[in-house]
Formats: sequence, structure tokens, C-alpha cells
Amino acid sequence: MNYSLITSIFALIVAMISLFVAVRALRYQRVSLLNSQLADKAKECNNNLDPVNLSKPPRRNDKVSGLLSSIITAEELLFYQTHHKKWKISWKPNQESLIDQFYLQLHTTIRVYLEKNSIEEKDLDSSEFMVIFNKQFQRSKEFLARSIEKNKNGEFEKLHKFGFRGN
Repeated sequence: MNYSLITSIFALIVAMISLFVAVRALRYQRVSLLNSQLADKAKECNNNLDPVNLSKPPRRNDKVSGLLSSIITAEELLFYQTHHKKWKISWKPNQESLIDQFYLQLHTTIRVYLEKNSIEEKDLDSSEFMVIFNKQFQRSKEFLARSIEKNKNGEFEKLHKFGFRGN
């Protein structure tokens, strides 16, 4: 029996397993990075609500702008991380899942706010930037459209109820 051949085959198997583990670790690291970045953007969105009255969406132009800008930045970060970066190992995470996680981290007041068709003049302190805000609002809605629809259809609540089935 040729022991050097057996040793070589064993070393090759160990190397392949190590490569598989390294690829999985890289993928996990990438998803963790994306989740962290999106969580930061969701926190920024939530910080634009009035801390005294969280049940009302922001009306001040700077707060509306901050909210919409954070959503758009989240979209751009996700797109950049999944489409433009040249990764050594070609792999894209499940974007819908990441967007859902971002959406679920938004305060419920913001989720209801995003269900509107557009921003109206009464929603702002000053209508000076109304056209710009509506464009940003529509872009935000497009980015979160599937998550907003899932929320309207109660899909997230179904998951919550399923988790408590055993109790």
C-alpha cells in the first residue's frame, strides 16, 4: 500500500474542507457587515422621529429629509455591496431578506408613513422642497415595496404567531 498517496489524498480532502469553511466564513462576514450597515441606517431613520411623540411622522423638513435620505442611503449601500464590489468569490446574499430586516427595524410610525401614496403639503412645515421630498419618498417606497406589501398582508405577523405556536 502506498502511504504517500493516502497521505496526499487525506491532505487534499483537509484542504478542500478548509476552503469550504473559509468561503462560508467569508459569506457570513459579508452578511453580518450588510446587516450592521442597514441596522445603522434604520436607527438613523428612527432618530428622525420626535422623541416626545413617536406616534407622529416628522414634519420638519430636516427630519423628513433625514428619514428619506437614510432609506435611500440604505438602498445604495446594499446595491454597492452586492453589485459593484469585486469579490474574489462571486456570491450575492438574499437581498429581499436583508431589505425585510431593514424594514422591520424601522419604527412602526415610519412603516405606516411609507404606506401613503405621497407626501402632501400638510405633512410638512414648509412645502419648499415638496417636489424633491416626493421623489425621494417614491424612491424609498420602491426600495421597500415588497416589505411594505408583506406588512400590509400581515406576513410578518404570521411569522410572529408561528414562533409562539408551541406556547
